[in-house]
Amino acid sequence: MFVDACAIVAIFAGEETAAGYDAALLAAAAPFTSPLAAWEAIIVLSRPDQLDCSFLDAHAVVIEWLDLRDIALRETTAPAEALRLAVEVAQMHGIGRRALSNFDCFHYAYAKIAGQPLLTLDRLLRQTDAETRP
Repeated sequence: MFVDACAIVAIFAGEETAAGYDAALLAAAAPFTSPLAAWEAIIVLSRPDQLDCSFLDAHAVVIEWLDLRDIALRETTAPAEALRLAVEVAQMHGIGRRALSNFDCFHYAYAKIAGQPLLTLDRLLRQTDAETRP
């Protein structure tokens, strides 16, 4: 299962959706995320309304969190395919304020390439053809 940045942040921040994400992670055989998803989580978690820390500190916390949960940090083996899929989903669902984010397009692509569900409750990602959890 591909772990989206919103899942990382939600669990970390103890948001209302954290329990659903945790349950799905426990059921996942080999959860993984990408450096791009980890970077998005680091950006969000470093903000004053979250951990209010430097990017370096947020990086250390996110990497430790991933390690403790056995979530592999890995790149795709098909970067050209990831780019193509990201462009296609952006073309179909839009990009920007009221559409998918740049990050979401690549999270979608990584999950599709791996043939794995995407751990996200993001409404817009759930409107794509990606299999999602929880």
